[in-house]
Amino acid sequence: MLHIIKNIIKFISILFIGMAWSGCKKDFLDINPKGQLIAQKTGDYDLLLNSPTLTLTQSASQTVMSDEVATTTSFNLIGATDGVAVLSDQKAFMWADDIYQPGDNSSELTFLVKQIYTFNKIINEVMTSDGGSDGQKKSIQAEALAGRAWANFMLANYYGKPYNSASSATDLGFPLPTTADVTQTKFTRATVQAMYNLILSDLIQAIPNLPSKVSSRVRMSKAAGEGLLGKVYVFMGQFDKALPLLTASIDDLAGATIPAGLYNFSDAFAPGGAFMPISPVIGPSRTVPQNDKESLFLRYTPNYYTYIYGGVLLSPQTVSLFKANDLRRQFYTAFSLGTATAYPKGMLRAWGRLYVNEGINVSDIYLLKAECKSRLGDLNGAVSDIQSFRLNRMPAADAPVPSAMATDEIALTKFILEERIREFAVLGSRWFDMRRLSVDPVYKSTVGNTHAVYDSNGNVATTYTLKPERLIFRFPQYIMAANPDLTQNP
Repeated sequence: MLHIIKNIIKFISILFIGMAWSGCKKDFLDINPKGQLIAQKTGDYDLLLNSPTLTLTQSASQTVMSDEVATTTSFNLIGATDGVAVLSDQKAFMWADDIYQPGDNSSELTFLVKQIYTFNKIINEVMTSDGGSDGQKKSIQAEALAGRAWANFMLANYYGKPYNSASSATDLGFPLPTTADVTQTKFTRATVQAMYNLILSDLIQAIPNLPSKVSSRVRMSKAAGEGLLGKVYVFMGQFDKALPLLTASIDDLAGATIPAGLYNFSDAFAPGGAFMPISPVIGPSRTVPQNDKESLFLRYTPNYYTYIYGGVLLSPQTVSLFKANDLRRQFYTAFSLGTATAYPKGMLRAWGRLYVNEGINVSDIYLLKAECKSRLGDLNGAVSDIQSFRLNRMPAADAPVPSAMATDEIALTKFILEERIREFAVLGSRWFDMRRLSVDPVYKSTVGNTHAVYDSNGNVATTYTLKPERLIFRFPQYIMAANPDLTQNP
């Protein structure tokens, strides 16, 4: 962690350079001291929230660790046609204890820690900044509070045990810095409960002061904050608290000043639609994250496994979850890049997207809302919600929930969880579902624990088994070397 903190001053300088490119005047910052750029005006802190370096998260090993994926015997090749993007992805697919090599110096926590530093700076300083109204300052601070909550939520779900009310007070999570102090060198892991307490506190404080209208994908809105808080409660198993927030988030989309909501895939795949034309090389046209109307709060990472790389595929079991007319299948192809040879066992490669949004997605909010209703016993409401959602993804004839499931709470909830797999396959979301479901006494059986490697004839050549410990990331070796007193995960 010290290794990361040493780079934060450089990171902040990059943020301000990015703000200068955004059109700020020459005198908006003083050069004080020693060439460091110091924010003083309220507008300076507002511009910090626009920085592209806050929007890009990069590393996302969970994409290859989810239980809906498989691969072929060529996956150990690092190459666009068959293999994995980096060696750490190969190790992540194997659910190895240590994903990163000693020489690596970047991981999932890198950008998240830097973001938290920036958010802490804004939270602690903007209210005493020069200029700007009290309301403007509170709104900027609220966005930083909600941004910090999102980053801590991600870190809790990478490095802490899945939330369990019985043990969260002693389960170790991630350090919780709340000041922007680059001289800090001693870090102690907070408990999972302490992390969730801060996440909840930040969001509850932020939501009343967040912008009421969705006007930017890179800025936190009230709808995004409500959606995030609802999701946090889902991960805590508090579905009664989650449901009204998820409902409010969807309702607040109505006032958006930019396109925000669900795509109707029938329209999006029609001539002239949002995902057209479909390239024979890279698939549908969904490659610009800033234009995606389903991205409510954009925190994205490049994902070559949904674009050109063939090292991570939909497993045969996952493919079987899709009906033939499900339009989401358009985002998968049976062929590796530049070939006419189909993958064995009907497996599919994702294409058409160059990124994954790890922030807040409209589709996620809709599906979490349906899940909450089902878990709370409102089966009619859950069926109505999930069928309404599916009408945006497939022909009307295929959208209804099977009648046998519609009246059975457990069967309906499982159907909704499978809908989440269909919606987010190879996007990494399933990994976080696996974590929360692994401590659910009713639905932990829905979590898979095997990755298969198939040969060209469709025979299983190798399997890897997920240990419960690997539902938690270990700290990379470069972090432990710089912080030997930091308690490592098993």
